Amino acid sequence: MIDVHKFDDIRPYEDHEVSTLIEQVLDLKFYDNLVKRFFPGKDPEMLKVIFKQINNLHDFQTKVIYPILKKLTKDTSTELTHSGFDKLKRDIPNLFISNHHDIILDPSVLNMLLYENGFNTTKVAIGDNLLHKEWIRDLARLNKSFIVHRSPSGKEAYYYSQRLSNYIKKTIIDDKESVWIAQREGRAKDGNDVTQVSLLKMLAYGGDEDKFEYLKSLNVLPIAISYEYDPCDILKVKESIAKERSLHYKKNEKEDEVSMVTGLTGFKGRIHLSIGNVIQDEFDDILHHETPKEQFSALAAKIDEQIQCSIKLWPTNYIAYDSLMGMNTFEEKYLEEERQKFIQYIDSRLEQNKMYDIEERTRLLSIYANPVKNKIRFTQF
Repeated sequence: MIDVHKFDDIRPYEDHEVSTLIEQVLDLKFYDNLVKRFFPGKDPEMLKVIFKQINNLHDFQTKVIYPILKKLTKDTSTELTHSGFDKLKRDIPNLFISNHHDIILDPSVLNMLLYENGFNTTKVAIGDNLLHKEWIRDLARLNKSFIVHRSPSGKEAYYYSQRLSNYIKKTIIDDKESVWIAQREGRAKDGNDVTQVSLLKMLAYGGDEDKFEYLKSLNVLPIAISYEYDPCDILKVKESIAKERSLHYKKNEKEDEVSMVTGLTGFKGRIHLSIGNVIQDEFDDILHHETPKEQFSALAAKIDEQIQCSIKLWPTNYIAYDSLMGMNTFEEKYLEEERQKFIQYIDSRLEQNKMYDIEERTRLLSIYANPVKNKIRFTQF
C-alpha cells in the first residue's frame, strides 16, 4: 500500500541533492547536444565549470532555467506582458490554478515573471506521462516540479490522489511555498478552459472534516495565460479527432515529446499572463449550495469565471470567432490586414498537414474562437 505521507519519489529535489544530479546531467552522452539546443554558441566545457558550481535549486533555476526561458521567449514571441502581480503578497503562499495550453511554458512563464518581480518561484505539478526518460524527470525535479501520477486505477488511484493532496498541503500550509497546478488533466485541446471538479475533490483530500474551510486556507488564486498563436494548434486538432475516431486511442511517448518541443520552440506571437483574485469571500456563496457535489461545481465555476474574464483576447481570437460565425461581430477589434494574415496562417497550417476536411478547419478555428465565446458568457463587450 502507498504511504500517503511519504513524498520522496514525487517531490522536487532538495538542495543537498543538487550537486549529484548536476554531475549526472553533465555525464549524459548527449550533453553537448543539449548545450547546442539551449545554449547556442556556448562552449560545453566552459558551461560545465559553471554548472559544477551550482549546489541549490535557486541557483539551478536562476543560472540555468531562467536564461533558457528568457532566450526562448525572446526568440519565439514578440511581447510578454503581465497584470495583477500587485495583488500578490510576499509572505502568503498561493495555490495558483491555471488554464493550460502549453505543457512546459504555462508554469514556466509564471515562474519567470515571479522571479523578475522579486517573488519566490512556485513548485509545479507535472504529469508522469511527460517524464518517460530519467534525465527529463531529473531536470523537472531540479526545476521544483513534483510528479502527478496520471494512470493509476481503482483503489490505487485514490491513494495516489490522497498522497498528492497531502504533499500540496505540506508545501503550502507547512512550508509556506506556492504551488502551480493546471485546472484540468492535460491541455485544453479546443480553447475551452474548464476546471475539472475531480481536481478540486483531490485537493480537498488534504482537509479534515471541513473540506471547504481547508480549501479556503490554500489561498486559491486563478490565473490565465494567453497566447496570440498556439504552435501546437494543429497537433491538438489531430489528437482530438483521433480520440473521437478511435475508442482505443492512446498517446504515445513521441507525441508528448513533440508537443513539448513544439510548444517551447514554436512561434507564439504575443503572450500575456494575468493574476486573478484569491478566492475567499466566495466560499460563503459556495456553501449555500446543498450538496457537496453542488458545492464543488460552484467552486469550479468561480475559478472558471475568473480565468475566462482574465484571458487576454488577441485579434486572432476575434477573427476566428467572426470566421466561424460568418459574421462581423468584432470587426472593430482587428484590421483587415490582420484578418488576411490570420486566415492565411490557418490555410497554410491545414495545407501543410494535408487537412482539407471542413471539420478540421472548424476545429482549428475553434481553438482560437472559443475563448471569445467563453468570455461572452461572463462579460459584456
